[in-house]
Amino acid sequence: MTIFDSFVILVVAASLLLGMWRGVVGEIIALVAWVLAFLAAKGWGSWLAQGYAAIADPALRVAAGWVTVFVLVLVAMAILRLAVRGLLKALGMTLTDRLLGVIFGVARGLLIVLVLVAVGGMTSLPREKWWSEAYFAAPLETAVLASKPWLPSEVAKRIRFG
Repeated sequence: MTIFDSFVILVVAASLLLGMWRGVVGEIIALVAWVLAFLAAKGWGSWLAQGYAAIADPALRVAAGWVTVFVLVLVAMAILRLAVRGLLKALGMTLTDRLLGVIFGVARGLLIVLVLVAVGGMTSLPREKWWSEAYFAAPLETAVLASKPWLPSEVAKRIRFG
C-alpha cells in the first residue's frame, strides 16, 4: 500500500463520515445550496455590488457582491437543512437518512478520487513509483479511461496513464 492508496482511503472515508453525519437529505440540500448560491451570485451579485461604493476597484466591488450573495444563500440553506433535519428526527427517519447518507458519501468520495486521478493522468504523476505500485491505481485508471467518452475532447485526449 502506497501513499496513493492511503489518500484514496482517506478521501472516501472522510466523505463517508460526512455523509453519515449529514444524512442524505442534508447532503442533497448542501449540493443544491452550492448550485443555488452560484446561480444567485451570478444573477444578483453585480446588482448588489452597486451598494459597495466604498470599494474603488470595480472588479473587487463585483467580487464582494458575488461573495455576499453566495454566502447569504449558503447560510439560508444551512438553516433550511437544520429545519429539515429536525423534521426527520421528529418523524423517526434519522437512521434511514444517515444510512443513505453513507451511500451518497461513498459515491461522492469516489467521484472526487476519479476527478483527481483524471487530473493526475494529465501529468507525469502516473509514472511515479508511489502511483504505479498503488493497489487502487489500476482500477481507478480504468474507470477514468472508461469515462473519457463523456469528457470534453480537449480534456480526454490529455489523459494518459503509464
